[in-house]
Formats: sequence, C-alpha cells, structure tokens
Amino acid sequence: MKKFFSNFENHIMAGALFIMTFITVINVVSRKFLHLSMSFLEEITTAMFILISLLGTAAAARKGAHLGLSIFTDLIPKKYQKYVTAFSTICAVFFSYFLIRYGIDMVISEVKSGQTTPSLGWPEWIFGLAIPVGGLMILIRFIEFGLKSFRAKEDERCQ
Repeated sequence: MKKFFSNFENHIMAGALFIMTFITVINVVSRKFLHLSMSFLEEITTAMFILISLLGTAAAARKGAHLGLSIFTDLIPKKYQKYVTAFSTICAVFFSYFLIRYGIDMVISEVKSGQTTPSLGWPEWIFGLAIPVGGLMILIRFIEFGLKSFRAKEDERCQ
C-alpha cells in the first residue's frame, strides 16, 4: 500500500492518459467516418491534459527531475549544493502556494458564478479543481524532495 501512495501521481496519470487516448481515438474516427465531432470529448481531454501536466510536475519533483540548470550547480562545491537545492525548493514551495491559492480562488469564482462547460453543461469548477489539487501535489513532492536532499550525505545527494 505504501508503494501505491509513493507512486500515486503515476497511477492517476496512467489512467487519465489511457482515457484521453481512448476518447481522442473515438473522436478522430467519428470525425473521419461519420463527419461528426463530439466536442464534449474535447472538454474532457483538455481537463485531463491539465491534470496530467500538473501531476507530471509533482512526479518529476519527487525524483528531483524538475527543470533546472545543472551547469550552475555543478560549478558549486558539493558541500554547498544542498543550499542551492534548499533555495530551489523554497522557490518551488512559493510557486506551489500561489498555484493553490489562486486555483482555489478560481474554483470559488466558478462556483459563485455558476459557470458550466459549453458541451457537457457540467459545473466548470469540477475541471478547475485540477489546478489547486495539482498544486498541492507539487507542494508535497517538492517538500519531500527538499527534505530528502537536504538530509542526504554529500556522496548520496539527490541532484
């Protein structure tokens, strides 16, 4: 069970990618042979793409594979690299905080205004929840990576 939660993002991304691929193929075949486009499938695909992008960021953060320029950190002595990692983790935590904060504001605004999706007619906030939830996962994984990296010994650094 612990292994499932340690790869939580991967399981969600795999399922969402499978669903996205399946419904996109259905939509392409429908357009090609039936000359009928199912726009509601495009809404679902777009929402899942946003969720996968944010969860992919969280999965990368868990492994320390987030975007960075190692050319600068490679020039720094090994004993100081953990401070650079701590600084980048703090920056990522601030980014995640703002992603969560403004994502929640967006969801609240969508709930108050009663916005619905054009094709499905579903409440827009359902899809909007991907932003704060993804931000929360990014926050958790960056903190996890930062603590792991800062506690690691020089020779087993997570960089």
